[in-house]
Amino acid sequence: MKNCLLLLAVVVVMMVGAPAHGQYLFLDTNGDGKNSTNPNDNPPAPPPNPSDVLTSTVTSIDVYFVTDKNPDGTAAVCQTGETFQINSYEFILQQSGNGSVAYGAWTDNMGYANGGVLCGDNIVCKGAGDIWVGKYKFTYDPPGRYKVGSLAITVTGNPKLDFSSTTTLHPLAGTSFGSSCSGSQGDHTIRLGPDITYAYGTAAPFPVTSTTWGKIKKAYQ
Repeated sequence: MKNCLLLLAVVVVMMVGAPAHGQYLFLDTNGDGKNSTNPNDNPPAPPPNPSDVLTSTVTSIDVYFVTDKNPDGTAAVCQTGETFQINSYEFILQQSGNGSVAYGAWTDNMGYANGGVLCGDNIVCKGAGDIWVGKYKFTYDPPGRYKVGSLAITVTGNPKLDFSSTTTLHPLAGTSFGSSCSGSQGDHTIRLGPDITYAYGTAAPFPVTSTTWGKIKKAYQ
């Protein structure tokens, strides 16, 4: 009997704390509303020459939050029964690779009036190669696919940008969206990591080989 009660308690805890594990985020560098590192946008696999690579010709990136779908198009399920409405967003981007990204102005596409970060100008905080952006409002928008905004950038060399759940900019910084769904921590915040599994950054830079064409490309970088 004790074993049965213990098993029931474990099941209940697992159900209450179950994460959403559905929504996804992505960056778009060319305005096509897709991300070339997402295999579901490029079946059966990403193309050999992915288009969402950062080069000096890229001066802006679009940031997308898909609140109610998995990358394969199936519906995301909130374990507590609510829908995935949205009333805030925040994200951290970190750079890597052989080059750098200078971050410019953020243009909000959601019409949110309030800044949601705890450093910088309360909308954008940046430093040491990272940027943290966030805005919110007090009423919900319907579940769906949102281009939350666009970030102006200046690219040097061959860098890469990826979403992150932490940064040295602030201990409370994260990548998430506020939602009518309770989320894994019960605070109506859907977070990268415990709730959001997929976050597609820019594609890896093109490798420059030692071929004649590779040497020509390298000479003009």
